[in-house]
Amino acid sequence: MNIGESAAGGMDVVSARSTSGQFIVRGIPQGTPRSRPGDADVSYLRLDPMLTAVSLERIKQNVHAALNLPDKWRGLITVTTFPAREDDAAVRVTSVHYADGWGYGVELPEVLDKARFVRCAVGVLLAEFANRNALARESELPPWLAEGLAAQLDSTIATTLALEPGKLSLSEARGDPLRKSRELIRQRGALTFSQLSLPGDSELSDANRDLYRACSHVLVHELLRLRDGRESLRDMLEQLPAHLNWQAAFLRAFHNHFPRLIEADKWYMLAATHISERDALSVWPLETSFAQLDDLLATSVQVRTSTNDLPILAQVKLQRIISEWEPAVQTPVLEQKLAQFEVLRRRAAAALVDIVTEYELVVGSCARGRVSKARNGKPRFSANSPALVREALKRLDQLDRRLQALRNQLQPAQ
Repeated sequence: MNIGESAAGGMDVVSARSTSGQFIVRGIPQGTPRSRPGDADVSYLRLDPMLTAVSLERIKQNVHAALNLPDKWRGLITVTTFPAREDDAAVRVTSVHYADGWGYGVELPEVLDKARFVRCAVGVLLAEFANRNALARESELPPWLAEGLAAQLDSTIATTLALEPGKLSLSEARGDPLRKSRELIRQRGALTFSQLSLPGDSELSDANRDLYRACSHVLVHELLRLRDGRESLRDMLEQLPAHLNWQAAFLRAFHNHFPRLIEADKWYMLAATHISERDALSVWPLETSFAQLDDLLATSVQVRTSTNDLPILAQVKLQRIISEWEPAVQTPVLEQKLAQFEVLRRRAAAALVDIVTEYELVVGSCARGRVSKARNGKPRFSANSPALVREALKRLDQLDRRLQALRNQLQPAQ
């Protein structure tokens, strides 16, 4: 931290740099608030430079994890806070094109709504990644992406993303990540894909901004749940500099799912309708959801201890199937698992939806592209690369530990 020039009123302006070096935050330090620490009803932040740098770094790590982005930043992001003289003071983001890349300046009021802060941080991080290969023209981002991804992170990350003086960084169990968005859409109806893609003054007005955020949340949540959704969103960002508008990059990245934008519109409306109508009658209880997931993660096989013995049933984990089984035997099993994961994802208890989706993504990465046709027309199975197998095994082990932690948290011993 560097303490430099004095601001009006004799207070020193300080500069703080984040651990990765990408963020430089300048502003006046904020004292401990008079209100009670940890008050969850307070919706605004007091942006202290030191804590703001930590918050931005935390948001960056979660954005990169959500889209599997490489942490090789090129664009420096300079954040300046200024005294807020009015409610809802403007947030200004500017980009500057240099000979060797792009730089970004962000001006924030010292007191800012939490949702606006996270949305701004996510937006500038997405822009920095998309512009890494942009030469003369800045990439156009989908207007719903930063809005929806910010809501997704805020609803799924257990630890608070944004910090302020006097407040503890609390961890809490997250239940249904779409609960708030679902209730809002159920009450007011969903915006269309066209309205999310080309929002007007009505959609972005103070009266409708929360609905726009809720619908963007649903769209991003459902895109991430597609079999290759995370990779497709990342590919779209990488392809943005090569296209005049984001729609072309979106269709190119999601061509396996949406040949045209009208298909994306229909798919989104069906997803929004399904989510808003999801209730206790269509969702399995928590205990049933755990049991169904356990059945999916284990496969029954017949094993003989010796040649003359009768076969006995044994349970084999996914890790063993992926690492040891021959491709011709492994692939049909993984494809069947994928279909079962999709059914479970749509009926599992809300607390397990995200981890079911993560398991589905790992299994999909191992099953995808393994079957091709030989010259005689018969299917040909190829083994996964050792690097892919190692990554899949590592991810499955992490998910198993996460599942056990969830089980201990949600199903305590009687």
